Parts: sequence; C-alpha cells; structure tokens
Amino acid sequence: MLDWLREYRDVLTLLISGCTLLVWVFYAQLLLSGFKRQRRPRLIINRGAGKGVGALCLLSNMSAEPIFINQLIVHLHTSRGTLKADVTDVRQSSEDDFDQEVELYKATRQGPLKTGDFTHIGTFQRLIARVAAAHDLELAGLKPPEGWTFTGLEIYVIAFYGSDKQPIGVRRRFRLGQYEDHYCSLIAESRQTEQFTSIRQRRQVQRIWMAEFPGD
Repeated sequence: MLDWLREYRDVLTLLISGCTLLVWVFYAQLLLSGFKRQRRPRLIINRGAGKGVGALCLLSNMSAEPIFINQLIVHLHTSRGTLKADVTDVRQSSEDDFDQEVELYKATRQGPLKTGDFTHIGTFQRLIARVAAAHDLELAGLKPPEGWTFTGLEIYVIAFYGSDKQPIGVRRRFRLGQYEDHYCSLIAESRQTEQFTSIRQRRQVQRIWMAEFPGD
C-alpha cells in the first residue's frame, strides 16, 4: 500500500489539489451569488387600502440601496386600443412658475425612495382618469365614455438604483372588472412585479420605455 502511494503520489497530489480548487470555486460562486442577490435592485408595485380601483398604487423599495423614481408611465388598455400617459407629475399645469410654498411631494412623484421605504402614486382610479384626460376623454365618475370599454392597466416605473448610470424598470399588469358600467375590481395578472434589471433589459428600458415620453 505504501509502495503504491509513493508510486502515485504525484497523481494523488494533483487530484487533491484539483478537488480543493473545486471546493474553493464552489464557495466563491456561492459568495458571489449572494452578493449579486443583495446588490440586485427590487422595486415592488402593489395595491393597498382597498382591492378595487379605489385602492392606492404602492411602490416599495426592497433593495439594499436607495432608488430614485424618475418616471411613471401608465398604459390603459381599451376596446379602441392602448392609451398611454406620463403620470410622474401631480401638478399638470403647463406654466413655468412654481409656487415654492407648495410641498414638493404634492407636485411630483419623482424623487428618492429609501431602502425598505414605500410611497403611493395615487389611486388606480386616479391613474385611469389621468390617462383619459391626457387623451381628452371625459369620464362620468367610474364610467367610461359611451362606446368605450377599459379592459386593463399597466404601471411602468423607470428608476435609477444607487450610483448606477443605466435605468432600471419595473412593470405590473392588472385586469379591470366591470359591473353595471362601473369599474369596481382590479385583478393583478401575476403575483410578482416584473423586474427589468439585467444589462439587456436596462437597455430596453432606456431605448423603448424612456423614448415614449422623452421630454419628461
């Protein structure tokens, strides 16, 4: 046995070194995966204080670093096509002068969101009304104009994570349930908010999402 070990000691040493290297690579991969998971931005779109269109649309930052909310876009799916609007600013006036005594959060939803913090961007009904107004559609309360049917809603958020230069994006889709010409139900199409955080997806956010309303 000893003679065999002496004869093949170089091979055994090489095998042991290779196994040790594989173990270190495995643990390094685990550490790298954990670090990437902690560094990965995660912004959640949800509803709160209700279940219908009167509920608030909540944004929660579950990332390890603050996130800067840059732009909010809503797509309203209707029987006559998709209507889109930028709803970042609460203040819709086109005047250049801004009353500096008005608190900033009452004028815009743009701004930083701390780690573990959340905010709301208004009710879903208000978001629907904003999109309708942007396309000169008059709503009678929750009732759409005659000949129109609203079928779904998509919320898009464009943000910047920490010191990253490229934007990230998140999206969530909802179905609208109608009852006697009034929209009273809001049904999420998936349990999770879609996260657009990879390099390819960030390019998509910058080239496509931000191009819809480049002046905002």
